[in-house]
Amino acid sequence: MKCDGKIAIVVGGGSGIGRATAELFAENGAKVAVADINEEGAAETAEILRSNGADVSVHTCDITEQPQTDALVEEVVSRFGRLDMMTSTVGWSDTTFFAQEDAKYWRRIIDINLMGSIFLSRSAMGPMSEQKSGSIVLTSSDAGKVGTMGETVYAGAKAGVIGFVKSLAREIARDGMRINAISPGPTDTPLLRAQSDQHVIDRMVKAVPLKRMGTASEQAAPIVFLASDYASYITGQTLSVSGGLTMTS
Repeated sequence: MKCDGKIAIVVGGGSGIGRATAELFAENGAKVAVADINEEGAAETAEILRSNGADVSVHTCDITEQPQTDALVEEVVSRFGRLDMMTSTVGWSDTTFFAQEDAKYWRRIIDINLMGSIFLSRSAMGPMSEQKSGSIVLTSSDAGKVGTMGETVYAGAKAGVIGFVKSLAREIARDGMRINAISPGPTDTPLLRAQSDQHVIDRMVKAVPLKRMGTASEQAAPIVFLASDYASYITGQTLSVSGGLTMTS
């Protein structure tokens, strides 16, 4: 996907969609910086990539802290000399009702799902602006488009990502940079399996026109496409990768 020799940061690369994204970048010739708050998971991903001959670095990063996102970008540029693509697959929520939640929970949801995307984008813009090129791909959610009962503040944060992408795309285009997002539907990942029992999963699948969950690899493919030069005329977009789920709205 036109990634030969490019430098890509994959935040959330320690498992699930992030790991699949890092693998696909490497398969398409990119040098990959794997970042995650889970240091062990990031190291495991890096080992998989190295075993297949990829040039990889490993980084620990809490995206809710801007000094850490700044440090991540600085480390990658110091190691590889530039930054071409930055992607994030980070997201988190519990399924609880709004009336039962508190401000501490809301702030955590917003910090992880919205502020983290803002911090990462601002950090990546430094070297990309100097280069007059670069691509950012964030992760929203179909919850941010159609709403989800039990994920009210999460849906609001992910809707915020969609608006952020549209607006920032207009500002950074003059410097040759692009920003897009994907909006995953139900996807079979370790996080989803840990948070949802089979009954909940069955209900998710029932709502999907394709009648199945997506795979991590099926989410990784559009991320890498949007980051790559094949999407050089695409910016400000949020692509639903959800088996048609949003058509039910």
